[in-house]
Formats: sequence, C-alpha cells, structure tokens
Amino acid sequence: MKINQITLTDLRRMNGKEGLILQGCGGETQEWVDGINKMLTDKGILLDNTKLEHVSVFQNDGVICILYPFEDVHLDIGKLAMWRLQSYTAFAGTWLSDYVDNKLGGFESEQTDDIDEGQAMKL
Repeated sequence: MKINQITLTDLRRMNGKEGLILQGCGGETQEWVDGINKMLTDKGILLDNTKLEHVSVFQNDGVICILYPFEDVHLDIGKLAMWRLQSYTAFAGTWLSDYVDNKLGGFESEQTDDIDEGQAMKL
C-alpha cells in the first residue's frame, strides 16, 4: 500500500473521481489506514476482501486529512454513507466531491489545447 502526499491543487484536479476524506488525522498515517480498513471491513462496508488503498494525505488550514479513493474497491455505498454520518463527530468524514466544492471552490475545469476556430475570438 502506498501513501501519497498531495496538494490542494491535486485535489481540485480529481474531477470525476470520488472517495472519502477524513479530517483531523494526526499521528501515524499507516495506523489510520489500517484502522479504518479494519473498521469498515468489520461493519460489512468493504466487501470481497478489498481495502481502501492508494490513499493520499494532504493538509488544509493546518488540518491533516486522508483521502481514501474508491478506485478498485468493492463496498456497500449505502452502509458507508450511514457510517460517515454516524461517525462525523469522530472523523469529520466527507466525500471528495463535497470537500472540493465546499472547501476549495470546486474542481478545476478541464483545459484543452484544441480551439474550435468557429469559437475563436478575433482581435
């Protein structure tokens, strides 16, 4: 399992992806990852022996946060949504898309190098 350090700009570039962000995750990151994976497995949220892997750590306003992406994982999203709400006071969990929209001003728009000449502005 690899733990990446990412920036707020990296988060804003994750348009189209989803995951769980836990806020206030001080201490050893690997302990957080192992503990959350065990907790979600025990509660029947993580299925088929999958784990939330390829996690990323970032800091915003002095708060250490961990992003658990939903890539390559089988989970019961309904149970996860309930767990997130029930555990909010402990983990301040939020979805990646909500975090970026509410704390970072939204995702960066995709920029392309292709310019439609019919749309190009003449100076």
